Amino acid sequence: MKNKKAVLLLIVFLLSIVVLCAVFLFLLRVDPGIDEEAERELKKVEVTHPLTVHFIDAGQGDATLLQGPDFTILIDAGRHDDDKVIRYLTSTSVQHLDLLIGTHPHADHIGQFPQIMEAYPVNEVWMSGDVHTTRTFERALDAILESDANYIEPRAGESYTIGSAIVDVLHPGQLNGDLNHGSIVVRITFSDVSILFMGDAELLAEEEILRSEHPVQADILKIGHHGSRSSSSKEFLQKVDPDIAIYSAARGNSYGHPHPEVMERLTKKGMDVYGTDIHGTIRIVSDGLIYSVELDQGD
Repeated sequence: MKNKKAVLLLIVFLLSIVVLCAVFLFLLRVDPGIDEEAERELKKVEVTHPLTVHFIDAGQGDATLLQGPDFTILIDAGRHDDDKVIRYLTSTSVQHLDLLIGTHPHADHIGQFPQIMEAYPVNEVWMSGDVHTTRTFERALDAILESDANYIEPRAGESYTIGSAIVDVLHPGQLNGDLNHGSIVVRITFSDVSILFMGDAELLAEEEILRSEHPVQADILKIGHHGSRSSSSKEFLQKVDPDIAIYSAARGNSYGHPHPEVMERLTKKGMDVYGTDIHGTIRIVSDGLIYSVELDQGD
């Protein structure tokens, strides 16, 4: 009799466990909010490190920093006669550079190469291959030689993957000795967002790029040669078809940059136009799908 009672109690105990497990599983099934909340949290983690593109206020010079979740790229390094770019980099979270591009050897684009390469480890340096006779150019070359960075002279048609960024080289195909014409032009794509950087490339370079039939469409265009009339033809702007155009220039500069006819072309195309002379450093922040503009200064 006692054995039968013990067996019965054991069966009741086991059945109770089964019922409790069934209720628990049922509650999980009918409350999908638990899984949805976890998924939302995962998505938040995925976008905590979006792309930030800093169009640095480098006066009458040029420098753009791209910070992504797994890449850091600096395109040009400002003027040789000030330290605006290195000071700006110091104010950010930059620890190293995966890629440093000197679009061409003019002093307002490679001026702070030595300071930057001394301050940060640089994995790779790109230069156009054109040479210049200035001390600024010589100092930049010395800095490259003294570093552990790889050195490349990229050419049109080449494509590189740097972390989650795709860097397509659109120009030059070959050099002709004209430093502006030889500017490195790259289209950088991060997920669904693309940015075209023109360096100081001028009308002839734009024609060559269009003839090459490389993809040029971009959401954001860093226009050529500080907004000079020597760049940004109607045909080229039509093909690129950006939503936003950005130029780098000093307020009241002696060159008159950006030239009025270029600004007119841009505004007629319906683009939003931003310049470092008016807005200071301009930042584009993107999760790879959408982007927003952050300005240091108002109009």
